[in-house]
Amino acid sequence: MILVTGATGNVGSDIVRQLLEAGEKVRVLTRNPSGNAATAPVDPRDIAAVAVRSLLDGRAGEGYSVTGPQSLTQIDRLRIIAETIGRPLRWEEQSEDWFRDQMARLGMPAPGIDDYVDALTARIGKTAEVLPTVEQVTGRPPFTYAQWVADHAAAFGAASA
Repeated sequence: MILVTGATGNVGSDIVRQLLEAGEKVRVLTRNPSGNAATAPVDPRDIAAVAVRSLLDGRAGEGYSVTGPQSLTQIDRLRIIAETIGRPLRWEEQSEDWFRDQMARLGMPAPGIDDYVDALTARIGKTAEVLPTVEQVTGRPPFTYAQWVADHAAAFGAASA
């Protein structure tokens, strides 16, 4: 079994896909110690669209808070990925100490780890704030996490049809 850290990132997701294609068993690690911490993941296309509209509409320099359209826990996100790629996936909760150690090994400074863990801990059992910014600025609804996953299914090692 091969452990891939940062497995949902730009490079990590390709590594996972290629290992799965090679027939390897893969275990993935993302940087979130609690499966029940909710966030509102935003599609990079939406960030770009808000930036472009801002520039084209003469609002350069204005600041925008951008979120995705749904409050999702890490467990919700894993379920969406599994359904989309047609592979069974499961969440394995890790201890906070283990998570802190992994982040330190990846070079994150201790104060940053503390801030990150505190922010995630504060989100456990709560709904993440969802803002209307993308639709207000672009005139269209934001992409859902499921749409993003579908567009990147191959990078997650989608099952063959």
